Amino acid sequence: MKHVWSYVVSAVGLLVLFVSFLLFTNPAVPALGTLKLTDVLAIVGGVLFIAPIYRDSVARKTADDAPHRVVWATLPVIGVAVVCVGIVIPNAVTFFTLFPLADVFYLVGCLMILPVFVYPPASLRRDMLEDLVEEQVEEQVEEQSKG
Repeated sequence: MKHVWSYVVSAVGLLVLFVSFLLFTNPAVPALGTLKLTDVLAIVGGVLFIAPIYRDSVARKTADDAPHRVVWATLPVIGVAVVCVGIVIPNAVTFFTLFPLADVFYLVGCLMILPVFVYPPASLRRDMLEDLVEEQVEEQVEEQSKG
């Protein structure tokens, strides 16, 4: 229950990303040069989605005094910036004439964001156990107050 606002903000971010996806192929999307409204919506939605998850991840890892702080605290922020640059870059710019440069930025940025989700491996299970313990403590307090 303590992470409700994080879930709400992430859900709003997903909703904004979904709206961006729906508008992506619409030719009437407003644009300012090469920057389109869908690009702005994708950046805003992505940041809204990842920011609460990142904040909770950093709080958990700080509380656990996890090693390699640079990896799990700094790398995802740089990854978000790299993905945002990839969104802004036009797809006509290529990387060694093989791939659009934007796709390379997406890939590298997403790989840099990955530590938010994969480290430490048992954090989701731990959150579930903490919630279960909190519920049991509340039930015991209620039973003691009745009896």
